[in-house]
Amino acid sequence: MNLDMTWEELARAAGGKLLRGDPAHPVGSISIDTRSLRAGDVFWAIRGERVDAHDLLDAELAAKASGWIMALGRLPPSNATPEHVVAVPDTLKALQALAAHHRRRFEIPVVGITGSNGKTTTKEMLRCICQRVGPTCSTPGNRNNHIGVPLSVLELTKEHRYAIFELADSKPGDIAEVTRIAHPTLGVITNIGPDHLEFYGTLEKNFQTKAELIEGLPEEGKAVVNIDDPWLAGLEPRLGHRAVTFGSDTRARVALAGDDELIIDRHRVQVALRAFGRLSRYNAAAAAAAAWALGIPPEIIRQGLQDYRPANWRMEPMRHDSGAHIIFDAYNANPASMRAAVEAFCQEFGPQPKILVLGDMKELGTHSAEYHGELGRWLATLPLQAVYLAGPEMRAAGAALTAGAPELQVRHGLEPQEWLEELRRECRAGRAIFFKASRSMRFEDIARALGLS
Repeated sequence: MNLDMTWEELARAAGGKLLRGDPAHPVGSISIDTRSLRAGDVFWAIRGERVDAHDLLDAELAAKASGWIMALGRLPPSNATPEHVVAVPDTLKALQALAAHHRRRFEIPVVGITGSNGKTTTKEMLRCICQRVGPTCSTPGNRNNHIGVPLSVLELTKEHRYAIFELADSKPGDIAEVTRIAHPTLGVITNIGPDHLEFYGTLEKNFQTKAELIEGLPEEGKAVVNIDDPWLAGLEPRLGHRAVTFGSDTRARVALAGDDELIIDRHRVQVALRAFGRLSRYNAAAAAAAAWALGIPPEIIRQGLQDYRPANWRMEPMRHDSGAHIIFDAYNANPASMRAAVEAFCQEFGPQPKILVLGDMKELGTHSAEYHGELGRWLATLPLQAVYLAGPEMRAAGAALTAGAPELQVRHGLEPQEWLEELRRECRAGRAIFFKASRSMRFEDIARALGLS
C-alpha cells in the first residue's frame, strides 16, 4: 500500500484531528490487524463484533506502529503513544471516507462486481484479462464488505491502469454503501439467487440490493448483466445503450456458444478454460462482457481467460493417494451455486461412479428446510453412487433424497466425523468425489483428515 499522502491530508480526509505528530510526514501502510502489522505501519482501530481494537492500544503497539487512528476519547491513559495519533468520531466511517477520498484521486476505469454467485471467479478472470493490458488493482482474497472494500481501494496507486473491486452484501443498503466508496465506472451483476435470505426474506429484496450497484454508477456508466437471469433481464430495457449483456441468449453482447466458445460482439473465439462447468462458463462470459465494455479486444480477452487458474476451494481439483478424482468447492454454498456446481461435476465425470459430500447451505433463514428439501429431491434424479451429508440443515435434504431414491446410499450426520471412515473407504481409483458446503462447515478439516492436497 502506497497512499502517497501526509498525516495532515489523512486526518482531513478521514474527518478527524491530528493530535500528535508532524502533519507533513508521509503516511505508511494501514493495517487493522495487530497480528499482521509490520513495523512502521499505521494501526487503524476498528470496533468489531467480537473485539474492539481500541482495547489493544498499548506500549508494545505504540513502539511498532508509526501511528494510530482511533476514536475520540479512546486514548489510553498511559503516555505510551506512537509518533502520530489521529482521533476521529467513528473509525469505520473514517476509513470509508479516506478510501472514498483516495479513489477520487484516480481517473481510471473501475469495475464493481456483485451477484449471488461467481463474484470472486469473475473478478479473477477479469483481472487476468486486464493484466494483459496494464497494471490492475483488484480485491485481494474476499475483502468485499464494508471494511474490506475500503482497504482494497486504498491499494490503488498511480501505476494502475484498471481497478476491479468485488462488492458483497448481506442486507439492504450494503451495496450502496460500498459503491459510494469504490465509485465504479462499470458495474457487473453476475446473477440473483437465494443467498442471505435469512436477512432478506425475499428474492426481490435481494435483487433490489444488488441493483444498488447500478444506481451508484455515473450517468453514462455501463452495466454488465446476465440476460438469462429473470431478475436481471428486465434491467436491459431500463438501461438502454448502457446495458452490456451476457448469457446463452443469442441477443447477448457476449454469448455462450458451446463448452469452449464465446461470441464476443460477433467475434467467435475459442477459450480453453482451466475451470469446468456451466457456472464457470457464465463467469467467463461476464468477465468477457466487462472487458469488452472496457474496450479490450476479443483476442486479448481470450488470452486473459486462459491465464485464469481456479482459487483455493473454488471448484479446485485435489489429489488423493488412491487416485480418486477430487473436486473441492467449499468456500460458500447457496441453492443456486450448489445446483450449478453439482451439475458441472456430473457433466465432467459423466460415466464414472460419482459421490457427493455436501454440507449445510447457511443463511437461508425460514426458507432453509424448503431449499434443502428441494436440493434432496433434485439429487434423487441424478446418476450418483453415494451421497454424504453433514449438518442439521442437510437433514431435510437427506430425507427428501432417501424418499426419492431409496436404492441410493445416503449417509447423514450432524458432523462429518460420523461418516468420515466410510467416506475414506470410498476413495479409490476410477471414482469422482465432489465436496461442497458453506464456509462455516469447515470442510477443509475433512480434506486434511483424508490427506487431500
